[in-house]
This record gives sequence, structure tokens and C-alpha cells, in this order.
Amino acid sequence: MISFKHFLSFCILCLGMALCFISLPRVKAALNHIPVETGIEKIARHRPVDDAETSRLIKTAQQSIALSDHPDYWQDLSELFYYQAQKQNFYSDAGQSLLKQSADSAQQSLHRSPANSQLWYKLATIDVLLHEQPDKIHKKLLMSIMAGPHETAVLIPRLRLCLSMLPSFTQHDRGVLSSQVADAWNLSHKRFIKAFDSTLYMDTISALLTNSHPLILKEMVAEFETTH
Repeated sequence: MISFKHFLSFCILCLGMALCFISLPRVKAALNHIPVETGIEKIARHRPVDDAETSRLIKTAQQSIALSDHPDYWQDLSELFYYQAQKQNFYSDAGQSLLKQSADSAQQSLHRSPANSQLWYKLATIDVLLHEQPDKIHKKLLMSIMAGPHETAVLIPRLRLCLSMLPSFTQHDRGVLSSQVADAWNLSHKRFIKAFDSTLYMDTISALLTNSHPLILKEMVAEFETTH
């Protein structure tokens, strides 16, 4: 008769084997995806990746997704399609087709992991390049703000895009934008002045801050005047 100790050991062994079996596809996907991560890093560092290598990386990313449906793999696939579109010229037929594939892949990533502020912003910029309707773009910008209101990597470029599309935003949304303007100002006065150094931007910013953040607006105007 099998003792309880031996039975427990057997159960633990079976559990360990089951866990290994379940995790095997994820491990294979992670190992398979290493060249894609290396390629994405090269692109981020502005090091050239030729068309043949980019195509290989796209196929590899798709294989990784087939092994493990992970949002990061979809995001990397989106980045590769975007890079190809950029090389082809965004506004060419080929570039527009690749941008649509980039957008589709980004949507797949966000469907699995929606709290990705940077990717929502990237998707909004892709929609601009695809000449999508302003209301579609502004919804993605709001999703980016909701997912990461203080995300420093996208705070200022996202705000620039939001301000350029201000008529698409409701009165409530404009309250959100006024807080974003204040956050961007408090992050770095120097970066803010450099990013929004035009009368058009300042008129829009003044309209947003007059009632909500009058002291910040007064400080902002004083510093802008000293730089001109």
C-alpha cells in the first residue's frame, strides 16, 4: 500500500510536470522573440535595419504570438509595421497599408493590456497619418491620458496633439486638458516653453487656463515674455 508521504510526493511531481507543460509555450515564445527585441532596440537607437531583416523580424514576432498571445509581442509587431511604413513613406499606398497593419496590431495589444498610455498615444498618431476623423483620434488621446496622466515620456507631445485638435474636445475634456497643461508646465518650464513657443499655442493655452489655473497662466506668460 502506498504511504501518504509517497502519494504526496507523486502529486507534487505530477503538478510540477503539469506546470512545466503549461509554461513551455511561453518559454518557447520568449526565446523565439529575443531577435525581435534586439531589432526593436536597434530601431529605437536609430540604427538601420534593412527591409529583409525587418520582414524576418515581423515573421518572428508573428510566430511568438502564435506560441503565446502576449500584448508585448503585438506591440512589437506594431512597431515593426510602423518602421516599414516609415521607410516606404507614410503617405504612399504601401505606407498606408503598413500603417493599418501597425494600427491593427496596436489594437490587439491594447485589447489585452489597455493600461498602456504610450501605445494609446502612438495609435492616435497613426490615426493622424491615416487621416482618420478627429473624434476617433481624440478618443485615443483621452484613453492615453486616462491610462497615464503623468507619463512623462508622452506628456508634452501628447498635449501638443491634443491642443491642435481642441475643437474636438468637450467642455469636460477641456478640463482634463487644462490639468495636463499644468502638469506639463510643472514638469519643466524650459521644455514647456520650447514645445509651445508660438502665439497659436499660447492663445489656446490661455483659453484653457484662464478660469482653471489663473496663477499658473500668469507665471507662464511672465516667463514667455522674458524669453522673447
